[in-house]
Amino acid sequence: MVKHIGFREFVGSLQPMFKVVSRNTLKSDILNIYDNEREKALKILDNNGSRIAITIDMWTSNNKKKGFVVIAAHFIDQTWTLQSRVLRFVYVPSPHTKVVLTDILVDCFLQWNIDSKLSTVTVDNYSTNDAMMKLLLNKLDISSLLLHASMLHIVRNRDHVVEF
Repeated sequence: MVKHIGFREFVGSLQPMFKVVSRNTLKSDILNIYDNEREKALKILDNNGSRIAITIDMWTSNNKKKGFVVIAAHFIDQTWTLQSRVLRFVYVPSPHTKVVLTDILVDCFLQWNIDSKLSTVTVDNYSTNDAMMKLLLNKLDISSLLLHASMLHIVRNRDHVVEF
């Protein structure tokens, strides 16, 4: 976008003194901001004494070939304020199987060091999610989870919430 002549002319008409940075500079700046924010979030999660609730949402294209998953963490901090952080937004290759989704979740939990701090995982009412949660339970240390993971899986339904 920053290389496009139309964009450069538009920015120049708004402020002639503004110099548009290169694509590489912009990419580097964005990655530095991401790294700094990720480090801050890691410290907050590491120092947090409460359990962490996870919500997972998946979007797929009309032809079901391309999918994206967002994994968000929700917890109460030391001042009793609800905090939410997006841990991961990731492309999911087709087919969107229970194994692929489970691997994405486990990888995310391990990267953020929250695999033993989970309270619940809330997912959409989708049959693959039920199978994914069964696989997930086999990959986590259940003894470290709240109530030995008996309340870990929450299904988000349009009308109500169903617990497993």
